[in-house]
Amino acid sequence: MRVFNAEKENKGMDFLEDLKLSIGEIQQNNQNHETRYKEIIVNTMQNFPVNIHYIFEDHENLLVTAIFKI
Repeated sequence: MRVFNAEKENKGMDFLEDLKLSIGEIQQNNQNHETRYKEIIVNTMQNFPVNIHYIFEDHENLLVTAIFKI
C-alpha cells in the first residue's frame, strides 16, 4: 500500500490480514461481554500505526473504520 511507502512487497496484504485478525478479535471479545450499541470504541492495531474505530449498530452489523496515525 502506498500509505506505508513500503519497501516490503507484500506490506499491503500484511495490513489487510492484520486488519481481518483485529476485526475477528473485536467480534470474539464482544460475544463474551455486554456489547455497547451505538457507542464508538477505539482499538489499536499492534503491527501497524492504525487505530480501528468501530461501532456495533445492532446484533448483526459492525461498522469499522481504520484511521492511520501520523
